[in-house]
Amino acid sequence: MKNGRSTEVVALLTAARAVLENRAFTDAERAILDACRTILGADAGLVAVCAAGGKDLEVVLLDPGNLELRDDARLPMPLLRLCVRAAKSGRTLIANDLATGAASAPPRDTRGDRSVLDSALLAPVVIGGEVAGLLGLVNRPGGFSTGDSRLAEVFAEMAAVAMLNSRTVNGLEKNRNALQREVLEGATKLHQAEEIFRTVVENLPDLIARFDADLRLLYVSPSVQGVTKRPLWALVGSTKQELGMSSELIEPWDAALRRVFVSGRPEELELAFTAPEGTRHFDCRLVPEFGPEGAIRSVLSVARDVTDKRLTFEAERRARTIAEALREATVALTRSLDRESVLVTLLDRLRGMIPFDRGSVMVLEEASRISVRAVFDGESVVPLSAEEQLEFDLTDHPIVRGILTTGAAVMIPDLRAHPDWSLPIDQSSEASWLGVPLFARGDVAGLFSLSKREAGYFKEEHVKLAEAMSSQASVAVENAILFQQMQVATVRMRKLSHRLIEAQETERRTLARELHDEAGQALASLRFGLRLLDREIGEGCDVTGRVEELMKRTDAVIDGLHRLASDLRPASLDHVGLEAALRKYSRSAGSEFGYKVHFKAHGTTSERFSTEVETALYRVVQEALANVAHHARATRADVLLQRRGDRVMVMVEDDGVGFEPDEVHKRGGDHLGLLGLEERAAALGGTLKIESAPGAGTTIVVEVPIADSNPDR
Repeated sequence: MKNGRSTEVVALLTAARAVLENRAFTDAERAILDACRTILGADAGLVAVCAAGGKDLEVVLLDPGNLELRDDARLPMPLLRLCVRAAKSGRTLIANDLATGAASAPPRDTRGDRSVLDSALLAPVVIGGEVAGLLGLVNRPGGFSTGDSRLAEVFAEMAAVAMLNSRTVNGLEKNRNALQREVLEGATKLHQAEEIFRTVVENLPDLIARFDADLRLLYVSPSVQGVTKRPLWALVGSTKQELGMSSELIEPWDAALRRVFVSGRPEELELAFTAPEGTRHFDCRLVPEFGPEGAIRSVLSVARDVTDKRLTFEAERRARTIAEALREATVALTRSLDRESVLVTLLDRLRGMIPFDRGSVMVLEEASRISVRAVFDGESVVPLSAEEQLEFDLTDHPIVRGILTTGAAVMIPDLRAHPDWSLPIDQSSEASWLGVPLFARGDVAGLFSLSKREAGYFKEEHVKLAEAMSSQASVAVENAILFQQMQVATVRMRKLSHRLIEAQETERRTLARELHDEAGQALASLRFGLRLLDREIGEGCDVTGRVEELMKRTDAVIDGLHRLASDLRPASLDHVGLEAALRKYSRSAGSEFGYKVHFKAHGTTSERFSTEVETALYRVVQEALANVAHHARATRADVLLQRRGDRVMVMVEDDGVGFEPDEVHKRGGDHLGLLGLEERAAALGGTLKIESAPGAGTTIVVEVPIADSNPDR
């Protein structure tokens, strides 16, 4: 319980004061009973005195609480039996099943008494080794425990002291020597009780202080000295103002103390005390202390240090806030597959967690070039159009280059004192700067920078928070890049598919035309010639000339069909390999396309590659030489086949008009041939490189890994 210990201390001190200040037995016992009942949370209580041997019990004080017990009749039988047992045994007794006992007892004349007994605790009041009375508590929620009995015994000892004081005052003891012995015994017990209380109070970690009506300190516990770093003698008798405490601490504390002096009701408040080691937070309870006349003589202040608890709570609250902010940021970032929208959302969400003055998001365009895609200008996050995007070379900005190279965040406390600082997008008024990398597919894809006018503003917690946001944004950026690439690939595949269909239809038309115009007509002519031959043989004519003519026609048909088959797939590619097939094709391509073609091979003599590799590289050369004929307006083309370790390379170079390679992907429809080459290379895990410039010719290099090499095939 938050103030359980504070309440216990207050009750103990109140009972001790009552013993010391009240000579009348009834007044002292009432204060003791009230304090004990308050601490243990009992509904009712009683004090009884008895003769020697525990007989003839007489209830001298009864606090019925809500149980409606009467003091004009005997106690209920279960409670009375328990009192007799406690008086006879001289031991503290606990009964938590009185309701069962009461239910089994015979009916009695209660005259309207509706009390229900659940539990009771009886502690004997012992004087001179004899049971002089009982301190009883009735009905505690959950019942009484062994710990409760020990605390009740302390109050029973106080009751014994009060009883001795009462006997002394009323002349109950006639013998002076005996009276002196009892007084001495009482004083000893009182001293022991005071020592117990002092030990309890002075060893508590709580800060305990007593104030008079002028709000001056009457007492402070040793724990106060540990917090204030001042000796106790310097504290007692002073006001908080005289001790130099801050007004933020004094004003609420003094106001609460005055209210307690006026109302007589306890109050609770929170205090923040600036100690040498830092600010400490306390939960403070103020309890009025009454004098014999019922006036408030002082107010007890019990304060418990809750700094660690408060810091833990604040840390948990901040962690929950950050986690919720990251969750919301993740949801917001993943709602869009557009990279520019993701970058804008990144800055906007980050602004809600780190109050920077200016910020920007930069994306790596090439190995040494970076562009600014979005900025926070002090009012809102603004995406930049292609015309507004600032690009700069990383070689001129070593700090940014370091972030992109190492993938580690950089924090600069004061830009003005940093000799290597150079970044054109930041304002001269900014002092603190933080740069955090962005990743995509495991590689650094850019960074975002935050700046603050206040020097030394950014701390490690800001770096960790920014890196956490970077992780969330990196996933979203990667998804956006993949989506964009998928869209580009989809468009490319559609165009390639359309081109493939067109190429198939063109080949089919060409094949049909060739078969119809050449092979078909030749075979029809051959059939007609065979009929004439048959007729001439029947007429007994000389058919030698006719047979020779028909053989020539047959050879022409065979040559035409062979040429068609070679155009579809050259037989030499299957029989003698890639090098021989390319060499043969290069010779025929020159005459077909009208420019010179030179072929060279290095390291591939008599070597066979897998069917997929040979077919793909053959088609690459076919497509490349066809592109030279259709677009390059070249007079010469060189074809090179070369093996490089576990890879094989084909290069086609021409002296044509050239073009801008960057336009290939932007205008894919005009360069489907090159895109087809790229798709062939990618299908084999290879690469395609294009080097060209207007007026400088074109070089196409395709390199693929060797798969299933079989030189004996």
